[in-house]
Amino acid sequence: MLSESIAIQCKLPLEQRAALEQLFFFNVNQHRVRLGIQQSIETYGVPEIYEHDGGLAIRVGDIEGVQTLFAVSDRGRPLGVAVFVRGAEDRFVVLHLGVQPRYGAPEDNRRVLLKLMHEIRSAARRTHGVERIELVYKDRHSVRLHV
Repeated sequence: MLSESIAIQCKLPLEQRAALEQLFFFNVNQHRVRLGIQQSIETYGVPEIYEHDGGLAIRVGDIEGVQTLFAVSDRGRPLGVAVFVRGAEDRFVVLHLGVQPRYGAPEDNRRVLLKLMHEIRSAARRTHGVERIELVYKDRHSVRLHV
């Protein structure tokens, strides 16, 4: 997959629902971040795939302003997903993060994850007042933006 380009999209085509469900809800690597997933659900609500403007996105509980970014292969397959929201005036909170498992190629997973985080960081820098990105899965770890 390293030769594949990775595009970032804010919604997926409707026909990718099964692939998104597999990536987001049935990911074999969930056990690695189970406590973070539970904490996110308890604090923010249950994530749900829904149809939005002719495509798929993810909402969380009844929170307004939840944004979804999808990392997609050049063949249109979802490789990763990030769900985040502006949690306070000065921060974005990454509620959920998932990468399609790539057996035997951890560098592929890292590349997808870094691409998603780069896009969130870029959005945070463009958003007035946002100075931090908080990762719920990592014990509320907060990353300060250098602007």
